[in-house]
Amino acid sequence: MPPELKERLGREAEINGRSLNAEIVDRLRKSLETRPPLSLVGEGYQAQQPREGYDAITDIERQLLTIFRRLPVEKQLALLSLFK
Repeated sequence: MPPELKERLGREAEINGRSLNAEIVDRLRKSLETRPPLSLVGEGYQAQQPREGYDAITDIERQLLTIFRRLPVEKQLALLSLFK
C-alpha cells in the first residue's frame, strides 16, 4: 500500500474511531454492497437497492461528514444553526 494512502486511511480510521484494518474492511464491504461488479455493468444489470434500514451516503456526503467531525464543537453548532 502506498504510504500516502495508508496515512490517509489511518487519519480516517482515527476520525471514525476504528483501527486501520477495521476502516479498510468497512470501506471494502460498503463498496461491494453499493456498486455492481464491473463485469455486469453495461449488460442491463440494475444495482440492488440498499438494504432496509441501511442509509447509503455518497462520497461527497462522507467527505462533508469527515470535515464536520474535524471542526471544534462550537463551530459544528454554529454551522448547524445555519440549517435551522
